[in-house]
Amino acid sequence: MPMMSSLTPKGQVTIPRSIMKSLGISGEDDFVIEVENDCLILKKATTGPEEKENKTVYKAG
Repeated sequence: MPMMSSLTPKGQVTIPRSIMKSLGISGEDDFVIEVENDCLILKKATTGPEEKENKTVYKAG
């Protein structure tokens, strides 16, 4: 079920609540971002707390 969302000037995208609920994700979750064949793919991160500390969340350029 395709849904529309928009990108803010700060690079943030809102995931519709109905999709969050169906996937069991919340605003506290971390995600891995991949680009494949011109598609943006978000995957829920499965790292432990020790790995989360050293994780790059955003890197420009």
